[in-house]
Amino acid sequence: MTALNRNPINPNFLAPNKFQLNFARTPNLQYFCQTITLPGIATSEIAITNPFVELYSPGEKAVYDQLNVTFMVDEGMLAWLEIHDWLRALTFPTEFEEYQKLGKLNQFTTYNNSRTPQFSDATVTLLSSANNPIYRISYKDAFPVSLSGFTLSTTDTPDSIITADATFRFTYFDIEKV
Repeated sequence: MTALNRNPINPNFLAPNKFQLNFARTPNLQYFCQTITLPGIATSEIAITNPFVELYSPGEKAVYDQLNVTFMVDEGMLAWLEIHDWLRALTFPTEFEEYQKLGKLNQFTTYNNSRTPQFSDATVTLLSSANNPIYRISYKDAFPVSLSGFTLSTTDTPDSIITADATFRFTYFDIEKV
């Protein structure tokens, strides 16, 4: 942009409902996904002491927020069970053999990564107003850290949709213009 032309090249706003989630390990999660909170990034600061005022310098490490996903719970609880079974195998609550079966655990997908079975890469694709991919955000080595419960109630109508939340940690993410 020059001083004479300060108009943006693309005046369209990013639409909050134009995205696709793709998790290799959890195909039902991507189908029933309702919302994603894209994580932010921060760095620590290093204080430099002097007799007058604290000065600061940028830190050395990037600190990423968690990736949060809200999804609908289907009648078969498939998406919820994908995350539950993954978390359970990561923590092997009853026997050590549960972790050994981690790569083949999920009965709803053919995902099998025997080298690093605790991780799965994830991708969020942002779409334009014409539903064309514009950005691809790739999360490296994601794994679940929490899965919410959900409430069943006789006072709700049958039209009510039950949702659950899953939170993931990851090593880093890359943003690529498509």
